[in-house]
Amino acid sequence: MTVTTDSQMNIILPENISTRIEEFMMGNENFPFIKSDELMCILYLYGKKNKIIGNDEVRKVIDLADRTITQMTRDIEVYKNRTKALMDSEFTRNRYIKRELQIVVENEVKLVKEKLSNDPFILADCFIQHICYYDQEYFFHIYGPLAENEVIKELQNVLEGRMVMIGYNRKNEQSLPFYHPLIPLYIYLKK
Repeated sequence: MTVTTDSQMNIILPENISTRIEEFMMGNENFPFIKSDELMCILYLYGKKNKIIGNDEVRKVIDLADRTITQMTRDIEVYKNRTKALMDSEFTRNRYIKRELQIVVENEVKLVKEKLSNDPFILADCFIQHICYYDQEYFFHIYGPLAENEVIKELQNVLEGRMVMIGYNRKNEQSLPFYHPLIPLYIYLKK
């Protein structure tokens, strides 16, 4: 299994992001559907099923994470150079609908709402657009492979030997309202 296929991406803060995206897609919510003072946390978990073992796999994860950060940074710059008028409800909803159609065509099955609201493209775009809309600072950090003593006992089978990239709509780790950036990950995985 490759690092790319054995990974997971999600927005874990705000906690109800999937519901907000679904409501937005149905036209019941407008953009921006995340408030400027809300904390956003995007998560990339590498080695979801299999531990990251050896320097070669670690390098592959770091390379993939670096490319992801580079692409997201480019996308942020593209959005920042656009007027806020292009980040309105219709513009964003149309992008999500195009993605919805792409998912349907690729899968040749009935679209499941949960799959759409947890789609990596839509989640990344959501994170990027809200950062740009509010002109927020952001940071990413890569952790791991996590050792046994770095994770709580209840989550060792899920996190030990895995790598995590986490991003926030804040300037740095010191700007977060909790002791360590991985705390929301622990809460998310315990649910």
